[in-house]
Amino acid sequence: MSHHQEPIHFLNGRFVKEDGLTVSVRDIGFSRGYAVFDFLISYPYHRPFMLSRHIDRLFASADLVGLALPWSKAKIAEWVMRTMDANKDPGEKAIKIIVSGGTSHSMLPSLDGPTIAIIIDPHRPFPREYYEKGAGVITVRHTRHIPRAKTNNYIEGVRQTQAAAKIGAIEPLYYDDSQILEGSNSNIFALIGGKLLTPKSNILLGITRSVLLDILSLPVPIEVADFSRDQLSEAKEVFFTGSNKEVMPITKIDGEAVGGGRVGNITKEVMRQFREFTLSDAW
Repeated sequence: MSHHQEPIHFLNGRFVKEDGLTVSVRDIGFSRGYAVFDFLISYPYHRPFMLSRHIDRLFASADLVGLALPWSKAKIAEWVMRTMDANKDPGEKAIKIIVSGGTSHSMLPSLDGPTIAIIIDPHRPFPREYYEKGAGVITVRHTRHIPRAKTNNYIEGVRQTQAAAKIGAIEPLYYDDSQILEGSNSNIFALIGGKLLTPKSNILLGITRSVLLDILSLPVPIEVADFSRDQLSEAKEVFFTGSNKEVMPITKIDGEAVGGGRVGNITKEVMRQFREFTLSDAW
């Protein structure tokens, strides 16, 4: 049996174990929800996937919500790598970087500067059957506040994921009057009218999504273009993308089968190309 050491995290300049991973209840990340984060995983051997893109997005999220970061991108990258190095056990990791406005008695961020945490956990993949048979989602009318920012406000996501779980689905898929948007934790791709589409507007620009747009070579055209809920009902294949999901086939939407309820050939090819890329030296 392999021995797993207790994870080591980083909090405000110090390495801490799980019991030291605490912040004040007065931290406005908690009391006001004023925080941004980013999440990524590592691939063999302990290589954080697209770390610089994730840190770029963390800074963009902070900028969008007006949260000033006193550190350089290089410094945060160094902290991530040092925290990874402190975790000696061999398994791959899930890495979450959270930055909040810090401890404050008012609506203003702390004068002492933000709180930063880098949380390192064992990577826990989703069940294999989701990739072999596909997963289900539910549609929910909702647009995230400041959609291009990855903020800690997941109220609708947590609420609707509970609703999804009741019918055996994994996640809500958000839409508005004009378009399909995104999953609570994912981007969406859909094969509609012989083209592979992924929404353009009012979404978080996912890193997995952007990697796929860079690397995919498919027998169908790929377009970044918005599409409606009605158009989605005509999709032959649908998949979700995200750092933890990677490429996950979606074979049920609101209980209705997508494309006969089986994982489609284009989806399988996307999964194959992404897997090959993550395990290569191309990044």
